[in-house]
Amino acid sequence: MMVVATVAFCIGGCLLGGAGIFLLLNVGDYQSLRTLRRLRVRSVAQAGGGRVAVEGHIEYGPAGPQTAPVTAEQCAWFHVRLIREPSRHYTSSDDPDHDVLLDFSSPGGFTLADHSGRVPVDPALLDVLNTTGPSVAVHTKIMHKRSKPETLPPVVPREIVDDLRKSERLTLTETRVPRGAQVFALGRLSNGELKRSFAGLTVFSSNSRDKVIASRKDDIGLGARMVVGFGLAGLILAAGSAAYLTTLA
Repeated sequence: MMVVATVAFCIGGCLLGGAGIFLLLNVGDYQSLRTLRRLRVRSVAQAGGGRVAVEGHIEYGPAGPQTAPVTAEQCAWFHVRLIREPSRHYTSSDDPDHDVLLDFSSPGGFTLADHSGRVPVDPALLDVLNTTGPSVAVHTKIMHKRSKPETLPPVVPREIVDDLRKSERLTLTETRVPRGAQVFALGRLSNGELKRSFAGLTVFSSNSRDKVIASRKDDIGLGARMVVGFGLAGLILAAGSAAYLTTLA
């Protein structure tokens, strides 16, 4: 019984630790919710500078319409990356485990537009961790091996394919931003361009502001239930086990 009580005490401690982690996450979600409520949506023309929240749709940048080279789809912006794995230059744990063979984007970037005008968008906003709904960008991935070949678009030079070894694979990724996609963005306007916030919440979502707020509320509610559940279970196990072990001392 002593072994069982000791294991139960350890599990109880882990559950209490988990409750603490969920509590910290919930504090972060609550701060994000406060930011979302405090920053009201402005039109692009009235946004000014600094921390802003805007809603609109994706429009072409200065380079105009683009054709994504992997899918041949019309879009406002695209990025293409081709890697080969494993790396032929891998020598230590600090080196990348792949070789980048292609890495390029369409020129000029894209814009966010509403009834009042347009504002250029830093494509780095697409890399913001999105937990509030579907991504604004559309991602396409093709994996090619000699043992499992796939049809690769002309953007991949033939010599790269012919040079592939049996133990290697190619991964071609295309990220494209469709024109007209609806966006809610919370970030920083600097030099007339919408960018990530220096600190705190950044949002670039295909959901509206109301849906983003509702999603954050749901996260807070779930987190609160996890804190209570883990906390109570951990307290019961740890306290009960500690009391039993004390009687054995």
